[in-house]
Amino acid sequence: MKIIEHKARNIKSGETVLDRRKQFVSFKKIVFSAIIVISLVGCAHPIVVSPNTSQIEREIGAPPKTKANVGYFIPAEASNLEVTTPGGGGDNVRYFPYRDLDAGYQRMLLNVFENVTKLKSAADKNELTKDGIKYVLAPDVITHSGQTGFFTWPPTNFTVDLTSKIRDGSGNMIGNPRVVGNGKAEFSEFLGDYGLAGRRAMEDALIKMQRALLEIKFENLDSSVTPPNSEPVQQKDQASGRLEKLKDLSDRGLITKEEYEQKRKEILDSL
Repeated sequence: MKIIEHKARNIKSGETVLDRRKQFVSFKKIVFSAIIVISLVGCAHPIVVSPNTSQIEREIGAPPKTKANVGYFIPAEASNLEVTTPGGGGDNVRYFPYRDLDAGYQRMLLNVFENVTKLKSAADKNELTKDGIKYVLAPDVITHSGQTGFFTWPPTNFTVDLTSKIRDGSGNMIGNPRVVGNGKAEFSEFLGDYGLAGRRAMEDALIKMQRALLEIKFENLDSSVTPPNSEPVQQKDQASGRLEKLKDLSDRGLITKEEYEQKRKEILDSL
């Protein structure tokens, strides 16, 4: 009887160990599955891509400033627009491109024009005349980011597609120069500044825009004529609308990243 009871206890003990092993294996599968799901879904990390305004200076030998009062206008809905673009390791990053651009854009304009005013609203002709503002500029920004690695989320590559829509005091479009800024950063450079590549892209775009504006002879502009090196207004507006729709499709997961990049390149190349 004692031998039988001893064997029974051994069998019961063996079953318990086996059950525990099964539970442990099941637990490992659950944890592993959760890791896979998290890595696939990812998350959007907040970053700041405000340019360092001290880096936006007039270059040696640059043309003289245009002797004119200008205003620039960024709508509230643009300032409050948060966008999400790819980071690394399956994660995304989110930021406010227009809000981050604001101070640097003003600094850049001060390197081009004699006086610059930030407008609180799209002022009418009478208000512009009262303040002596001859031209109004409005930035249009398209951003993209990416990562060369897989195990870190901060973007190491960043682009800023910047267009400045220029109107005269009557509201007529007289130019819209476009530039593309690029920024890169190695992981070892971040030191907590995870938007470093974005900052550098913003600075690069603003320096390039400064050069483009300095090359324009504003005093010779006629609102009825499209200036050299400027895109037709209708074509640019249509392209902006297509890019916005394309970005929306990508954000909603209705197209793949490869399809988004291919279509985005086709739209930009058509300009």
